[in-house]
Amino acid sequence: MRRVLPLLLLGSVVFTPTFAAAEGGDDCAYELQPISQEGDRVLAEPVLIGCFDTYAEALAAGSDGALSVSSDTTPLTLSESTVNSAAASSVVLIGTEFDNTFYSGSSKSYYASATCSASLTWEVDYVTDTWNDRFSSGKGFGGCDRNRKFQHSQFGGSSVLCTPNCTNYGTLSASVSSLRWSN
Repeated sequence: MRRVLPLLLLGSVVFTPTFAAAEGGDDCAYELQPISQEGDRVLAEPVLIGCFDTYAEALAAGSDGALSVSSDTTPLTLSESTVNSAAASSVVLIGTEFDNTFYSGSSKSYYASATCSASLTWEVDYVTDTWNDRFSSGKGFGGCDRNRKFQHSQFGGSSVLCTPNCTNYGTLSASVSSLRWSN
């Protein structure tokens, strides 16, 4: 049975980014808006913050400027320690999914109001029509060290577990429809 999350439970934060989104950019940032909670699992809907020309721009916009990296930062070089330096922000980068293997191609970064913990798991039961069956690699951040990718929506079908990163989703490459980030 699902119940609606009280706003104080997760300290949900609704923010308005101060960055202008580039039209047609390949690197997108999404805020996870809680929909319901069952036990420690928070079901969230990804809400588009914007799509940008560079990964660095998407990181800055998603964190409302708290995660500022150099323009030559790549998905491969972004580290957990760099992400942790933005911990004072009211939003946390918990994961980035990529169209291609080895953290390349278009990206979709997810931001939440709190890090993953023993008592908090974030879930997206469907990645949207735009991003369905596209992801082939991903990185986990924000204490989200166990990240499961599912073949079908609603966490169905085959799955692959990343701890926290996967350079290649193997048989699930370009076949991911739902996501779960946990500690």
